[in-house]
Amino acid sequence: MRMKNFLVLFSILSLLTLISFGEGIAGTLQDVKARGKLIAGVKTDFPPFGFVDEKGVNKGFDVDVAKALAKELFGKENAVEFVAVTSGNRIAFLTTNKIDIILASMTITEERKKVIDYSIPYFMSGHLILVHKDSKIGKYQDLAGKKVSTTQGSTGDIVTGELVPTAERIKFQHNSESLQALKDRRVEAFVQDDVLLLDLQKRNPELKIAGWPPFRPAPYGLGVRKGDKEWLDSVDATLTKMKKTDSYQKLWDKWFGENKKALLELK
Repeated sequence: MRMKNFLVLFSILSLLTLISFGEGIAGTLQDVKARGKLIAGVKTDFPPFGFVDEKGVNKGFDVDVAKALAKELFGKENAVEFVAVTSGNRIAFLTTNKIDIILASMTITEERKKVIDYSIPYFMSGHLILVHKDSKIGKYQDLAGKKVSTTQGSTGDIVTGELVPTAERIKFQHNSESLQALKDRRVEAFVQDDVLLLDLQKRNPELKIAGWPPFRPAPYGLGVRKGDKEWLDSVDATLTKMKKTDSYQKLWDKWFGENKKALLELK
């Protein structure tokens, strides 16, 4: 009988220990620290936020912000692994634990807030239209009844649908495909975030920017799993620290300085 009571007591204590341990299950912050590196989802076709250079190295503003997070966590900016994401799969990659955080030029929207949490805004974007130089499209209202390329999962696609419901949206998975459709004249315009289109226009002189100034302001945020407050607080603390020092401004000037007058200001 004594042995039986002991086993019952042992089982109860073991259960209480497991419950206690369960309450303290590590969140992303503990997982990242235990792993010794950050796994960041970044884009590879969205310069200057995220792209791959001729040597196959991830570059861009979002990439540098990820390095700043790694340096704050580990004291070294190379303690980060980059995983390529698209507008269409980045949230799924986060919610299925393939990445720790999204740094992929992602606009903060109420719909997305139902699935993930956002950091404080770290960039203010807007939308523009890219067209051929001979195009008569000058504002987003001119897209009515036109074929317009957009990128799946992007706010450029959402905004076009909301503002110009009669536009025929041709959706592509990658920005490069949306651009190529415009260059091939399969569509008459390409709607996306201002920074990307300014960069694409610079590299494609046969095209021009329309829809000036940027319409529908779009604050960018970093994405974390919903309810992971400790991790979110850590990310926000790093962003706040960057903004209070000159490190954020240096990154901004590095990647956007030449378009300073064309971009919206983050207030």
